Amino acid sequence: MSARKVSGIAWRQVRVLIRSDILERSEEQHININDECNAALARKTGVEYTGERPQKTAQELPVIAAQELVPAATALRPVINADDPTTPAKVLREKTVAAVLKPHAVHPPASANNPAPSPHPAPEAVAGKPKKPAADKKKKESAIKKFVSTRIVRADDDAGTNAIIPKDELYQRFERWCREHSITPVPDRRAFTVALKNQYVIAERTIGGDPYWVNIRLK
Repeated sequence: MSARKVSGIAWRQVRVLIRSDILERSEEQHININDECNAALARKTGVEYTGERPQKTAQELPVIAAQELVPAATALRPVINADDPTTPAKVLREKTVAAVLKPHAVHPPASANNPAPSPHPAPEAVAGKPKKPAADKKKKESAIKKFVSTRIVRADDDAGTNAIIPKDELYQRFERWCREHSITPVPDRRAFTVALKNQYVIAERTIGGDPYWVNIRLK
């Protein structure tokens, strides 16, 4: 803000906010904005105003035009004087205020056509390894159960020489039986072995370095 005296009256240069369309129309009609503003304020305050003012110089800043209630996004920014030692502080203050007043994203109200977003993702959106259907597991268990009940007979053999079957041979017989009965997919060897040991409690033994099922025979 600068000041100078004319005929003993001090004049100060200030920034006045004027709506842009009013400024454009005033310039088209060559209206002296400074005189009009002074005259209007003089009438409001009851001060006598004759229109006398200092001559405009090259350093004199023009009036900044904007509407007082114009949103911050459309209002003209004030002129920054590079020679003013307080300019860095002003710039920092303006940036801080702008960051605080920056509008946050607001979700539209929920309605039938616009439901509120769920804080949890839908089950199908969660990444991960898909689980195998329970139907496949039951199908495998059913195939093994039917094979054991229809093809295997328990036999108590204390000597363990007659009621024995090599594990490889029994699984090959099981695979052949599945193909004959159109059972797919065929349960793998591990599932077959675990079921016989844990579910049907069939004993096993190693003879001559080879694994055998004992105390059972095939029908």
